[in-house]
Amino acid sequence: MKRTWISIVISLGVAACASVAACASAAAQTPQRTGEGFFLAVSGQPLALRGDFDGRLVLWHFDKAFFVPELNQAAALGFGLGFKRKSWLWEILHVRSRHPSAFRDRAGTAFYRSVEIDGRSFLVRDFPAKPYLLVGISVPWLKVDPGAEISGLKYRATYIGLGLNIGLGIVLEIAPSLFVSGGGVYRAAGFFYVSGEGKGRDIGDLRVGSGGDKWNRWLKASSLSWMIGLGLVL
Repeated sequence: MKRTWISIVISLGVAACASVAACASAAAQTPQRTGEGFFLAVSGQPLALRGDFDGRLVLWHFDKAFFVPELNQAAALGFGLGFKRKSWLWEILHVRSRHPSAFRDRAGTAFYRSVEIDGRSFLVRDFPAKPYLLVGISVPWLKVDPGAEISGLKYRATYIGLGLNIGLGIVLEIAPSLFVSGGGVYRAAGFFYVSGEGKGRDIGDLRVGSGGDKWNRWLKASSLSWMIGLGLVL
């Protein structure tokens, strides 16, 4: 965990230095920049899923068992692009993280991935520091290894879902083509499909325990965390 956060800080620091150098070079060649237009983005945040991912639930399809693990907190990195105007911005990020996972006495690894489309509306427009409200959607998927079992053999399980993001924070324009951001984000997601060895299944059709009642809903997951980011306007 410590090494992961060190890598995040180093990555953001290198990106910031490279961005400042690029801005200085651009400023020497161009008389004026508006700070608007397409931008490249990098972000970092701690991430842990709560809700049904508590390390106790087993869902069954005949002789195939899916173990819904507990995911410990890990550092997540996001990379993407967006478009910025004076009063708003939107961005598309690919967020990824690697988590230690646990199910009862079983230890494993989970790989979280998500494509997120977020929009931010600035509450103050004429100052370098701009408070914002964030609303977005996401398509997360989660690979748990091991996460499924058939006849005593263990396999990787992959969960696919849909999510909603809301948050608030502040964007600080530190140069005409460079800005940093920080704030809090709440993510709520529902995982509706899972696959392991063989054919995938709708999660609502799986059963609680072998031969038990149908689960009849999506798996719920949520997280609340802070996020820091860096943007370079092209």
